[in-house]
Amino acid sequence: MGTHVQEEILMDILSRLPVRSLVRFKCVSESWNTLISEPYFKKKHLNHAKYQPNSQKFLFLKWSKKDDTFHFYSSSLSLVQLVKDIPRFDCPSNFDLANGVKLYSSCDGLFLIGIWSELGREQPSILLIWNPSTGESTILPHSKLLKQLGYNDDDSCSDDDNWGCTYGLGYDSTSDDYKVLRIDLSRDDNNANEILALKSCSWRRIDDKTSGKAYSRLLFGGEDVAVVHGAFHWLGILSRFCVVSFNISYEVYGEIPLPEMLWSLPSTCWLNRIRFDAGVSELGGMLCVWYRYEDTFSLWAMKDYGIKDSWMKFFSITSNGFRDIRPIYKFSDDKVLLSMRVNLTIRIVNRIISNPTMSGKGSVYANLIPLP
Repeated sequence: MGTHVQEEILMDILSRLPVRSLVRFKCVSESWNTLISEPYFKKKHLNHAKYQPNSQKFLFLKWSKKDDTFHFYSSSLSLVQLVKDIPRFDCPSNFDLANGVKLYSSCDGLFLIGIWSELGREQPSILLIWNPSTGESTILPHSKLLKQLGYNDDDSCSDDDNWGCTYGLGYDSTSDDYKVLRIDLSRDDNNANEILALKSCSWRRIDDKTSGKAYSRLLFGGEDVAVVHGAFHWLGILSRFCVVSFNISYEVYGEIPLPEMLWSLPSTCWLNRIRFDAGVSELGGMLCVWYRYEDTFSLWAMKDYGIKDSWMKFFSITSNGFRDIRPIYKFSDDKVLLSMRVNLTIRIVNRIISNPTMSGKGSVYANLIPLP
């Protein structure tokens, strides 16, 4: 009884410590290493990290003219530190980022990153999962299906009918595993999505018959994939324009209607990316749809997941000609962090906190201890 109580106390204490301390403490003894490596402990530590003050971080990319490459930076979401304190992270596995890098998705402190070895290529040469808290990374295997469908490593982006693919990263609570979804962006009917479970680390084509998929094309602007309520979400087409969902555990497709406001826009706007852009995101655990039409950026949130009538308008702001606006994070006072890829501003609604050194797509994360 006493030993069990001591273990519970030890687990509670360790679960509140920073990641770097835990990495060192794994070397204290075999029992400590076993404890810190247990899935239950990792979940407990992550839950503490999510709700501790200043534990949430903002990771973003910056192009450096000095050494002609990209660098990762991380900042606390504290407004003061967001502007003044932007420490740099070493490149994942010391890869060269000069030819291009993209943050596709993040989950529980892990980041799914694409790295290009040559400029102008459609697909990244390397796809990896990176833990910035520990510096560890796992390189994912190449998809054999992509090569079968004609997506070669030397393909350029010149074919307008071939948009390549995008990726999402999510957690499967049933199998206690992380999964990567590859979504085909091609405009034809032969698009094929794949999924990879991190424990097996192999790509598997999703069976359209058993998953319930009819035809799902990703809409432009919908390259962003949001994970909400145990499912991936993106803007696409099933029976109509909608939010397409894909359950991470059961691997079945679903369809969520868009806010009525989007249907009142001219149908031609969906074909004109200069005037219109749209996508999905996750803010405060809610599924959100955003769109920019001409000079107005609007954000809608689904208050009750899956209930069409629960869509509520969060806000509309003047976009001032900015494109590629993405909502990143919702603060407790309902202010929203926006990323603007083509400008030097990171904006919080009702307050500008610009910094000339910040640019590019960003993502929010909590510290995560190493994967087994």
